[in-house]
Amino acid sequence: MGTSTRAESGALVTVRIGVLGVGRIGRMHAGIIANETDGAEVAAVFDVNDAAAAQVADALRVPVMSIDEILESDSVDAVAICSSTDTHVELITRAAAAGKAIFCEKPISLDISEVDKALSAVREHGVAFMVGFNRRFDPTHAAVQEAVAS
Repeated sequence: MGTSTRAESGALVTVRIGVLGVGRIGRMHAGIIANETDGAEVAAVFDVNDAAAAQVADALRVPVMSIDEILESDSVDAVAICSSTDTHVELITRAAAAGKAIFCEKPISLDISEVDKALSAVREHGVAFMVGFNRRFDPTHAAVQEAVAS
């Protein structure tokens, strides 16, 4: 897809996303970004498994970059952190310091103090941040929330 959206100025904007981790969930997110999401495109991918990174990059016709290259690149606006849970806090902290918007798969960490560390970095650098928790949009979950609230 990769179609663009309009910024407040009226200019067309496409959010360019670096996908960090292209295992099962990262591969899924990369495919959805590339093929089903208006206003966004995959700009680059990284994975500790070089073969997995190359396979996804080839399929999407994007470069494989290191984490440093993605975070330093002016051609990447945001990151999708889809790596193992134990890497999330470090990647959130580094991406926030680099000024990148961040989507992170759940959970941020299994240690609440580490979650606080990540959220502090996000607040300090003022970047957009979202945790991927698709159940929040599930109609059944919404009905339960509504029932509890009423």
